[in-house]
Formats: sequence, C-alpha cells, structure tokens
Amino acid sequence: MAMVRYLILRTMVFIGCLSLVWLLGLRDREDQVLAVIIAAFASLLISAVVLKPFRQRASADIASRVDRRLEHKRAEGADEAAEDAEVEHSTAPHPAQPASRTDPDTDFR
Repeated sequence: MAMVRYLILRTMVFIGCLSLVWLLGLRDREDQVLAVIIAAFASLLISAVVLKPFRQRASADIASRVDRRLEHKRAEGADEAAEDAEVEHSTAPHPAQPASRTDPDTDFR
C-alpha cells in the first residue's frame, strides 16, 4: 500500500509540473515534447526532496516483504531437508544385508 501511495503522489507531482509548464506558455504542438521533458525533470527534483519519507516507507515495506518470503523459503527448505533425510535413512540398506546381485548390469564376470 505504501508503494501505491508513493506512485500516486509521484504522478500528481508530475501532472502538477506539467500543468505549470503549460501555464507558463509551452502550449504549442511543437513545444509538447519540451514541456514533458521539463515537467519530468522538475518532478524528479521535487519528488527527491518532498516525497523522501514516502519513498523510505515504501522501501521499508518492500524489504520486510522480501525478508518474510526468504524466511518462509528457508523454513520450507529445512522441512524438506528433514523429510529427505528421513526418507534416505529409511530406504538405505543396512550394512549387515548385502545389496542384491540379481541385476545383470552389475554382475561383471
């Protein structure tokens, strides 16, 4: 939710800058590209200063989500490793019982 709020605020700053550039006189068809470039640069500078707390909050929110997913994957990996070890232990032949030699591919004469 914090990221959505940041993106909406950033878009509003850009639209405000574009409106201001339009009001200052860059209204003609050939001036539209220049107006968008000026508005983008101005909104970049304004957003870097004014929206810093919102950007930090969004970044912290994303970092916490990533940490939770990593913890969840580690927990799943540990559970799977324990299950694999249990299966390997239960299916491993005992040392007192020799492996069967009925397979023709393993019988070298």
